[in-house]
Amino acid sequence: MKDRLVKISKFLSLILRHKPEEIGITLDSSGWVPVADLLEACNKHTFPISMEELETVVATSDKKRFAFNQDHLMIRAN
Repeated sequence: MKDRLVKISKFLSLILRHKPEEIGITLDSSGWVPVADLLEACNKHTFPISMEELETVVATSDKKRFAFNQDHLMIRAN
């Protein structure tokens, strides 16, 4: 499980920091993307992530690499 979470974290870092276009998402001017769009794009591009996994990665990141907005509908890299 831990290995899977590390892979998800590294993938999200790549996508949310450097290459959102690789999975067909667009970040807004502040770096936010709808969680639903991110999960759908990941599923379409052979790296499926569940909402539970995403929440775990955000909550347990020792460096707080990612953040949700208040209602957990948007996500960005910190």
